[in-house]
Amino acid sequence: MNPSATPTPTVRKSFTRFQGDVPIPVDEEVIGEIRFTVFLDGKELITFMCSAWKLRELVLGFLYLEGLIESMDDVTMLRICPEDRLAEVQLRGPVRVPERKILTSGCSGGVSFGKYLKEIERFRLESTRTISAQTIYTTMTSLYANASLYHRARGVHTSILVRSNGSVAVAEDIGRHNTLDKIEGQCLVESLPPRDGLILSSGRISSEMLLKSAIMGIPVVGSRTSPTELAVTLAERLNITVIGYIRPTTMNVYSHAWRIRGETSAPNRSVVTDPAQVRASSPV
Repeated sequence: MNPSATPTPTVRKSFTRFQGDVPIPVDEEVIGEIRFTVFLDGKELITFMCSAWKLRELVLGFLYLEGLIESMDDVTMLRICPEDRLAEVQLRGPVRVPERKILTSGCSGGVSFGKYLKEIERFRLESTRTISAQTIYTTMTSLYANASLYHRARGVHTSILVRSNGSVAVAEDIGRHNTLDKIEGQCLVESLPPRDGLILSSGRISSEMLLKSAIMGIPVVGSRTSPTELAVTLAERLNITVIGYIRPTTMNVYSHAWRIRGETSAPNRSVVTDPAQVRASSPV
């Protein structure tokens, strides 16, 4: 592939698929990955390893969630140049970027400047919103239905935001943390605040995923897989409901379970204390 060509989310590749011991030639899409650098006021800010999809939203969402902008009004210039794998940003007024960077647990080595870690209590949510269990199950089904890049090539994470008014935003990327940046970026572009919404992800809920959700004002965060211990601890402090191992009819609620409304007519079920029991009996 010509490195100067405009990158695409997927790339066609020829490879060999084995069925048993029989080799079969295949020509199919695989997920693309690019190194994408953001320059802020002429200086390199960050380099993403990411999917070439919704790059504008990725940049804007990252700037917002790192506290470098508060709204689109703070951005005086944004130029996305996919061919050169870079973005140029100019902001209104001087911006001081913290020197200390934190390597996050993101799949592709995400970076956060960690601006909020010393003042985390300010993001404690006061939301009293509750959500039915059936909404969680239905939204996870919707996540899979809207995962267009995943259906084309696999190899990506998908996150979905459902706002309290029912509107939906979907983002896909090789890095699960990038999907939340893209969702926040889309909300900024479309002037649709995500506050009080529901976010579900195909990837693990780690501490940086939880903190990004808190900054967005999201009271319920869930995944088809597990949260980390630190994510659950943060969620308990920040009044966020964290859900893991969401399947068509089962899920684990790790914090603030009062937000999830069950059916009062549902029969009593025995308590499962070992999450491995849930994983063993649930489809992948």
